[in-house]
Amino acid sequence: MIVGFAYSISDQSGVHGLSNETEIHRLTSAVSMFSNGLYRTLAVNAVNIVYSPFSIHTALSMAYFGAREETELSMQITLRLSKFISLESHFVAFDLINDITQVDHTQVYVANGMWLNPSFKVLQDYQEVTSVLYNAVSQNIDFTSPDGPETPINSWVANQTKNQITSFLLPNTISLDTRLILINTLYFNGTWKSPFDGAFTKKDTFTLSNGSQIETDFMMQTEEYGVKFSAAEGLDVIRIPFKKNRFALYIALPRSVSGLNDFEQKLMKESFDINHLFTDLEKTFVNLKMPKFKLTAFIHLTRSLKGLGMAIAFGPKADFSGICDRDLFISDVVQKATIEVQEAGVTASAVSVVLLNDIAFFESSVDFYVDHPFMFFLRDDDTELILFAGKLTDPAFTEISVD
Repeated sequence: MIVGFAYSISDQSGVHGLSNETEIHRLTSAVSMFSNGLYRTLAVNAVNIVYSPFSIHTALSMAYFGAREETELSMQITLRLSKFISLESHFVAFDLINDITQVDHTQVYVANGMWLNPSFKVLQDYQEVTSVLYNAVSQNIDFTSPDGPETPINSWVANQTKNQITSFLLPNTISLDTRLILINTLYFNGTWKSPFDGAFTKKDTFTLSNGSQIETDFMMQTEEYGVKFSAAEGLDVIRIPFKKNRFALYIALPRSVSGLNDFEQKLMKESFDINHLFTDLEKTFVNLKMPKFKLTAFIHLTRSLKGLGMAIAFGPKADFSGICDRDLFISDVVQKATIEVQEAGVTASAVSVVLLNDIAFFESSVDFYVDHPFMFFLRDDDTELILFAGKLTDPAFTEISVD
């Protein structure tokens, strides 16, 4: 495994002669399909939701590279990592993602961390994969910390997310049985290509799926946007770009006030290609009205991931012998994600953790009023990678907990 990986570093076309575009497309397609599957389990009973499929996928991928036998196969299926997606794909993907941080007016920071029980020794091959492929920092869990072993890790997370996420790990999350903690953080802060003027922000009515109405703050402006109006699908899409245009927030707005559920049913089908939402948009001047909103979600993913096919990884039959020569299983997978949409732009952050334990105004303008339930996607259009996704059905609910 390390030989092939070393080859990809010297020749990023990969051992199969694949182009970078092919490698990144395969991986981003896997993340998109994984995102759809995850949404099915997360959103069914949630009023609002925000999550980062990329962050969750990355944290689990670090564990996947140490999985063997049936555990490896089950995680491969869940993460949609077909046999054609190799170590080379991940290296190319992360190389391109690291370029994100160079984009002007947009801050995107991806960080990976690995915390070890001091009595626990990771295999050299696995250490190299996580260090070189994911640029993961490796530290010992500090069981001597007076405020608990979670505190130093929380400080690292807060630093990586510019203090958007603090106190991520609750007290007593880590026990002496905890052998390995894998963490991915993602921070995004982008300025709109055309910022909204706060002077035009005002209270207006948002209609809920049941027909009741609440007041919330709406931003308004007339500007040129990419839009797609589809009466046949009963869904309209708008692309709201950030500066430099590589990143955008997509709003998928059902035409019916109660139409989000119908769209979710389509999204949940295996045959649904989510990238269809982001293509064939036409630029036109739009009278855009959309709500300001901030969402924070704390999500326990264990039940969802078991339902998606990797239950074996959470039990005594798990095989992570590619990480160490001792028995390990995943005890929990959690994510905390936050997104804030306002006049200047969007700030979003996410942290995912995998804990492994011992088996012990224009005439031609059109209206686009986001005044009822919708879905949103924060996307890197260069790589087609969905960084954040979610839905808003009630702006009054800003804190979400999903078990």
